[in-house]
Amino acid sequence: MYGITRGVRDCWKVALRRNGAEFCKSFSFSIFGGEEAALMRAQAWRDEMVKKHPPASRSQRAQILRRNSTSGLTGVTCTLGPDGRPKAWSAKTHVSPDKTLNKYFSVGRYGSDAKLLAIAEREKQLQQMVGLTTPHPAEAVLREAPLQPPPPDCPGSILRGELVRSTNRSGISGVQFQRAKGGANDPGRWVAQTYMGDGKAYFKSFSIRKYGEEKAKALAIAERRRQLELKSG
Repeated sequence: MYGITRGVRDCWKVALRRNGAEFCKSFSFSIFGGEEAALMRAQAWRDEMVKKHPPASRSQRAQILRRNSTSGLTGVTCTLGPDGRPKAWSAKTHVSPDKTLNKYFSVGRYGSDAKLLAIAEREKQLQQMVGLTTPHPAEAVLREAPLQPPPPDCPGSILRGELVRSTNRSGISGVQFQRAKGGANDPGRWVAQTYMGDGKAYFKSFSIRKYGEEKAKALAIAERRRQLELKSG
């Protein structure tokens, strides 16, 4: 798939590069509702980035100054004579794979105007360059197609704090058993916790010593539901 690879940690990774900038994002299977749903989200994000950040135009790319430039001007070259003085200025542009424009202006003929004439010629040559730099074939298709958001039934993302961990004895996100901190005689507690965003969270615990194992767990589950209702409200 264009721009999408499978990560080593159960996720899809999107990586695109545009004009020196990188656009990367990972879509975890556990956070985005499974492998298939995560792929839908990854594809939607990739397509959005492709449309927002098209490749540079061929004309823009041709104006990037190369490190080996001797004139300080893209596409304009100064030729020095044996005495180290400018002998000529030239303008050169690859306007297409099979067409190159090249024009030479002798200092002996044009004097100090040779450089200005080469610069003006370079501008004329750039006007003949059209289109974008060569994109990946799949990307060109994506850019022309209408943007397709994930289907309505595609699961949304959940906060990492809402994931059901392998160590979660309840099997319910946000409800966990916590071991005792007050000594061997304390059987522990069941906890309901919900992250509200912006660093805020609801937290309430139910002692097994006070309520018993089953009731403490049931109370934590009920509290978790109440917290989720508050969050959605």
